[in-house]
Amino acid sequence: MNKIILSIGLSSLVASMLLANQADDAKIQQLLKDVKALNAMKADLEGNARSGFQLAGYASFDWTGGSGGSDDFSGVKFAPIFHYQYGTIFQFEGELEFEIDEKGETVTALEYAAGTIFLNDYMGLQIGQFMSPIGQFVQNLHPSWINKLPSTPVGFGHDGAAPTSNIGMALRGGLPKIANLRSNYVVFVANAPRFGFAADGDTIIDATGKSSSGGASQLLGARYALNPIGGMEIGISGATGEAFDDTNTSGTSQNIFRTYSAMGADFMYNDQGLDVKAEYIQQKVGDNVSSTLEGGTWTAFYAQVAYQINGLNIEPVLRYSDYENPENRKKQIAVGLNYLFANNLIAKLAYENDTNSNIDDVSRVRAQLAFGF
Repeated sequence: MNKIILSIGLSSLVASMLLANQADDAKIQQLLKDVKALNAMKADLEGNARSGFQLAGYASFDWTGGSGGSDDFSGVKFAPIFHYQYGTIFQFEGELEFEIDEKGETVTALEYAAGTIFLNDYMGLQIGQFMSPIGQFVQNLHPSWINKLPSTPVGFGHDGAAPTSNIGMALRGGLPKIANLRSNYVVFVANAPRFGFAADGDTIIDATGKSSSGGASQLLGARYALNPIGGMEIGISGATGEAFDDTNTSGTSQNIFRTYSAMGADFMYNDQGLDVKAEYIQQKVGDNVSSTLEGGTWTAFYAQVAYQINGLNIEPVLRYSDYENPENRKKQIAVGLNYLFANNLIAKLAYENDTNSNIDDVSRVRAQLAFGF
């Protein structure tokens, strides 16, 4: 009898232990599922944390007087800049530009939009539309809150001597210090520029980014800049390829290509409120016997000095610029006075005098309020 009771007790204990083990297994399995879910959530959060977005940009409001006897509120510009970065792997940057024309209509342009894949600490591969690496002013100094005067130097605007943007790809980066000197570089390949007529009938090199080369060979170029001392940079740049001639009016399908080259040299120095900049740039288009339009050389130069008076937030500016194309030569002297409410909020007042080879001299007064954000 005792053996029977003992056997029943042992059976009940084993059954209880088995049930307990099954319950523990279920709890362990649920705990493992919870841990996996937490790890997946952590990975998602870490992935999102590696993504960063920023809205930056600038805006400006202009007034011009004395040009042709008219006094006008002559310009409104709003240029938002979008930045996106994923960790240390990828970065996107794009700028839209909105302006009001003389008819009161909004003109929209995509200044640039490019993504950069960081290959290592010294090199990034940029793909898309980017500001031209030829020279310094266009790619780094053109925003109105950075430019010291209300206008660009003659020849450095659209359809002048300076290329403005490219569609292609570029390797950009900085080099390790050599003999305690820092330097940076750009090597790029891009679609060819176009050669033809502007709306006013002048012959121009349309060196804004194009999504097609029209059959012309692509543009190869580079810029190298050296920083010999703090606050100083000296750069040289150049490009070579072909330009697509869009002046063919014969009705045939024949495409006309021309040799094309660009070169630039630039200098900048900034220290203790003193800001000095100078740049020379050139574009050259060769002749083609299949076209009646002659090629030529477009050159531009400017030198500028500004000094921010310590404690007064006042900054006088003096600039000389010179632009020459096959049809005209224009020189300009600009004298300005800026008041800096903050480093990114500037009121400008300037006097400009233009000397033209084809028309009478022109003088004007410009005022501008510009800010970056």
